[in-house]
Amino acid sequence: MRIAGINFPVPLLNALRDGELVIFAGAGVSMGEPACLPNFKHLAQMIAQEGVQELQDGEEIDRFLGRLQHGDVKVHERAAEVLSRDGLEPTELHRNLLRLYPDAGPVHVVTTNFDLLFERATEEVFGSVPEGFRAPALPLGRQFNGIVHLHGAVSTPSEMVITDEDFGRAYMTEGWAARFLVELFSNFTILFVGYSYDDTIMSYLTRALPPWETDRHFALTQENNFDAQRWRLLEIKPITYPQSSENDYSALDGGVRRLADLIRRGAVDWHREITGIAGNLPSLDEETEDLIEYAFTDATRTRFFTKAATVPEWIDWLDERGYLNPLFLDSTLSERDEIFSRWLVEQFSYTYANILFLLIGKHNMRLHPRFWYDLA
Repeated sequence: MRIAGINFPVPLLNALRDGELVIFAGAGVSMGEPACLPNFKHLAQMIAQEGVQELQDGEEIDRFLGRLQHGDVKVHERAAEVLSRDGLEPTELHRNLLRLYPDAGPVHVVTTNFDLLFERATEEVFGSVPEGFRAPALPLGRQFNGIVHLHGAVSTPSEMVITDEDFGRAYMTEGWAARFLVELFSNFTILFVGYSYDDTIMSYLTRALPPWETDRHFALTQENNFDAQRWRLLEIKPITYPQSSENDYSALDGGVRRLADLIRRGAVDWHREITGIAGNLPSLDEETEDLIEYAFTDATRTRFFTKAATVPEWIDWLDERGYLNPLFLDSTLSERDEIFSRWLVEQFSYTYANILFLLIGKHNMRLHPRFWYDLA
């Protein structure tokens, strides 16, 4: 479904509807204003200001931080200081990602960020903070509600996963992060936000884990820096957003905000919008077309459409997209199919009988018994 230039896949929308979506948030979520926190590489460079060593070309960031620690730099304490400065505020992206959930109870957020901005944002959005988990004390990956700090948080610097030794314990020798992720990726639909395919952290998240279903794991990523093959190697399906420049993330912010608005839209708002669209000829742009097709996933919203759609041009529009096919087969009809059957009969059988005859002829005069019954 296209929203503000972003094509959100139907399985992701269904997972949102069913309460099965986990937001998996990386450093990019906290890099925007007013938080302006650094990504992993810049954090390492800020920590290195206390030492004499520099990041070498091609050197893994976690290994570099491990070198700093062996050089007597207090890596964990310094990172916590940088990421918990006074006056730190969440971004709009924090808030809008949380708004994808109806309240604080069913929030499913996993983050590799050490900051506590999601907690602050939930208090602003919902007026309460959901249950929190911080490494290494993680919940069951197959069933949890709340905010999970997979790599620890600034409140306990010694437990933060930041050096190569820390990652080794979390994903290999002790393996608590890997165990959590295996269950998480097997039981939830995942939306990665704030990562790029070549992030150091992404390599750990996907390393040594069993294959999973790619139609349940997605990543929001820049259109200008898009490499489909590399995302496929990670077995993650990319969802691209447009950029006017390298540092322009307005489409990402706007797309998530519009998606949250859609998910939180009430029956009155749906009725108003669908009635306005269906009351006119079906000359729709791509986003409006996707909106109507998404509305058809719900019986109540489908009824809003059929009550307002009185022009016969909608018959061809629906038929071209296959929505009327079940009325000419012998399979069991869904509630939506029955709504369309009654709509065709009640709205068009007298005033536009010739159009209905053409529709029936197009389908070789073979009618589903329920549609025949409604017509009779």
